[in-house]
Amino acid sequence: MNTSDAVQQVHESRAFTIVARSGWFVTGLLHIIIGALAIAVALGDRGVRPDEVGAFEAIAAAPVGGVLLTAVIVSLGGLGLWMIVDALLNGGPMHRWTSAVASGAQGLVYLALAVPPTILLLGGELESGRTARTVSAFLLDTVAGAIVLVLIGLGVAVAGGYFVVKGIRRRFSWELRPMTPRRGRAVRALGAIGYLARGVAFLLLAGLIVVEAIQADPYDVTGLAGALGALNRGFLGPLWLAAIGAGLIVYGAYGIARARLARL
Repeated sequence: MNTSDAVQQVHESRAFTIVARSGWFVTGLLHIIIGALAIAVALGDRGVRPDEVGAFEAIAAAPVGGVLLTAVIVSLGGLGLWMIVDALLNGGPMHRWTSAVASGAQGLVYLALAVPPTILLLGGELESGRTARTVSAFLLDTVAGAIVLVLIGLGVAVAGGYFVVKGIRRRFSWELRPMTPRRGRAVRALGAIGYLARGVAFLLLAGLIVVEAIQADPYDVTGLAGALGALNRGFLGPLWLAAIGAGLIVYGAYGIARARLARL
């Protein structure tokens, strides 16, 4: 058996598949927590942060938080590795180069997402928006850097638009295994609402990045929590923020369903 066959065998093993599926479960859980935090902010709670940092801190503060953080790290890291290996060996879920690129990129995102809980587990502290402010401050030192930041914002906007279209047109059925009609309708409804809410959150973040890049103020580029906070301060902001929070909770429920029903 050569190295490629050995890697393929590990990739298709039950243990590795279970870890990858647990990554979808954790992703869903994170969106549920972020959505709940967003609703809390809409209701007037200024002590929480509706983003990944706030979600990880909530997990760490739970009973046996260290055990939970360890499970989160293993699940997210496992899903990231699974997607990267799938991209290299199989060309991603669609078995073509574009699918391979997308799958590999998503795998890297999940690996990066496992870093903050690792920092918390090792006793470090996290700050919402710190990375965004650091990167934006570096880029805004030059005109070329400001252009790059705007392009990043536009890239986030494209991703947000993709999620909105994916939700409205329900272009996610290929992600799931065949289901009974009743279950299929329920899961697709969760996915449609969830992807739409996730897309809107991305579009808000993109707008914040572009506006603050144009204004050349890196300290206002504060990530998802900053974008949702800006929305909350606008006209009927708490109502819109609560609606997005509810949508993120629905997306989280879809993610948990996907942990069981995803094609792997």
